[in-house]
Amino acid sequence: MGRVVKPKIELSDQETPRPSSSTFAQLSRRIARSDRDAFRELFEELHPALIRFAWRYTRDADTSRDIVQDAFVKVWEKRETLDPSKSILGFMYTVVRNRALNLSRDSHYTNSVDADEVAIESIPTPDEQADFGILEKKIHEWIDNLPKRRREAFKLSRFEGLTHAEIAEVMNLTPRTVNTHVMLALRDLRGKLKAFRKDTQAI
Repeated sequence: MGRVVKPKIELSDQETPRPSSSTFAQLSRRIARSDRDAFRELFEELHPALIRFAWRYTRDADTSRDIVQDAFVKVWEKRETLDPSKSILGFMYTVVRNRALNLSRDSHYTNSVDADEVAIESIPTPDEQADFGILEKKIHEWIDNLPKRRREAFKLSRFEGLTHAEIAEVMNLTPRTVNTHVMLALRDLRGKLKAFRKDTQAI
C-alpha cells in the first residue's frame, strides 16, 4: 500500500477564490438582454451549489430543489431590471436564503435525507477517509457549534465562495460586520484545531 498523504487543514484569512467570478457580470448583462443561452449557463454554474445551500436550511431535498427553481424563475422574470454592476451571485443566494428561511419558519421538515444526495463533491479515497475522517468530523462539529450568524457568514465565505460584500447583501449586514463574523469564526476554529492537535500528540 502506498504512503497515505494527509490532507492539509488550513484556516486562512483569505476568501475562497472563485475563478469564474468575472463570468457572472457578463452573464448578468446577457440575461438582461433576454439571452437564454446565458441564463442556461448561469443555471448550470450555480444550480448544484444553490441546492446544497438551500438544503442546509430545509434539510429536505425536494423542497431545496423547488426553492432553487423558484429563484431562477425570479431572475428570468426580473431580467430586464438586473444591474450588472451588482453581484447576480449575491442576488441568487439572497433569494434562496430568504425563501428557505420563510419556509423553515412555516414548516418543519421531517424527511431524513443524506447531504450526499444533493451534493456534488469529490469522494476521498478509502485511505484518505480513514486518515482524515476524525479530524474532518471534528471541524464540521466545530463549525456547526459556532454562533448562528458567525456560522452562516463563515459558510457563505468558505463553502460558497462569496465575497464579504456579497455575504453582506445576502445577510443584510455591512461588509465590516461580515468580516468580523468570519474573523471570529476563524479565531474560534484555529483555537479548537490547536487544542485538538495538542491532545492528539499527547496520546
